[in-house]
Amino acid sequence: MTISDIYNKLHSRAYYEKTEHNKFRFLNNSLCIDRRATIPIVIHMLDGIFYMQSLKKIANESLFRLEMNDEEIKVISTINDSPIFTLE
Repeated sequence: MTISDIYNKLHSRAYYEKTEHNKFRFLNNSLCIDRRATIPIVIHMLDGIFYMQSLKKIANESLFRLEMNDEEIKVISTINDSPIFTLE
């Protein structure tokens, strides 16, 4: 998978957080959360691992690891390695 593939998957549809049911949309280079917040992001790849860097802090962090499969996207803390959001 490439960075372009990641952006295409993120932009393909709206996602909902598994526990809180907040709506997440990825538009252009931004993450939109429930129409309340639009946060600029950049996707990076380092050693085959994809990272999302936000230009504003989300849950007191600005760098997250992304794990994706066909059903869900996990946004994982790079500080304590725990999932911040699970989107489906």
